[in-house]
Amino acid sequence: MNERRQPTPATTACRHPRHRLATAVLAWAAAPLLWAGTPEGGAALPDLPASYEGELSSADGAPVRWRLDLLPSGRYRLRSGEGDTRIDDIGRWWSEPDTGRLALKGSRGTPLFFLPLEDGAGLRPQDAAGRPTGAGHDERLQRLAQAAPIEPRLELTGMFRYLADAPTITLCADDGRLPVVREADYRALEAAYLAARQPGEALLASLEGSLATRPSPEAGQPPQPSLVVERFIAVWPRESCGTPLADSPLRGTYWKLVRLDDTLATTAEQQREPHLILASGEPRVAGSGGCNRVMGSFELDGDRLRFGQMAGTRMACPDGMAQEQDFLKALTRVERYRIRGSHLEMLDAAGAVVARFEAVALR
Repeated sequence: MNERRQPTPATTACRHPRHRLATAVLAWAAAPLLWAGTPEGGAALPDLPASYEGELSSADGAPVRWRLDLLPSGRYRLRSGEGDTRIDDIGRWWSEPDTGRLALKGSRGTPLFFLPLEDGAGLRPQDAAGRPTGAGHDERLQRLAQAAPIEPRLELTGMFRYLADAPTITLCADDGRLPVVREADYRALEAAYLAARQPGEALLASLEGSLATRPSPEAGQPPQPSLVVERFIAVWPRESCGTPLADSPLRGTYWKLVRLDDTLATTAEQQREPHLILASGEPRVAGSGGCNRVMGSFELDGDRLRFGQMAGTRMACPDGMAQEQDFLKALTRVERYRIRGSHLEMLDAAGAVVARFEAVALR
């Protein structure tokens, strides 16, 4: 694992509102990042943070307005589209030492690639193979004269912590640690946390929120990026952020069951946790339903995944039998899968998540 070199941020004071926001972003994004499986490379762009804007072609050729903010810590903010078609994203970026291009990976799952042009004055989008994308193959995002980071609104997950009246969250998408402001739906998040955890312990939470600049609680400090909980969704005691940058392989990984539909999976005392391992060689699957060992076959074609008839032992356990039956029924509904970092989601024909797993050390 290699540590990413950090560009040195500018420290010149400025009273312009956009510069004050840039200063706040620098204060938030100063911590070094560690990249799993990423070659070491210096930043390809000077004087960060930097904001880029322009129109890029969509899959059907229609122009779409893009806005990209690159922060000096290796984090980014992205907005594509406008109005009802607007999609926001956050994540991490790094410079590929062999190609010089920028790679971005965030909550969308699919990496994005940009080639810096003219000492960072522009960014040209590329596909994974390094070919220019877009209708004219000369599309680009142009750097704005001053950095003006957006305040993205999107669905987020993160490790929430409440201690000494100071709620914070570490976001899964970019590993950024933010204060959580006591606005909107914050009280629902706090109540769910306190019902499931002792103060000071981290707990995975999912929510709809925005990253907004708020005054610092410390006198004399600049405004700071903070999380506003617009709609609390749920907390997930058995889950963590895992390793969002490096996707775990479908086959040969120990996948621990953490959710069935929207219900938290549990492990009964003195029983094995429900899990699956899809073999790397023959298309065989084995694991546990929580009470009984299970085994069977699977078919894999791209992102299409189907399980054959599952067999197993026939023990009767005092707890967990209903969940085990629900688990086996869920496997019969699986049509596709997707992996984001160390999380695997199995989907039905309609695209709904029927089971969610987290990768753990193979045992």
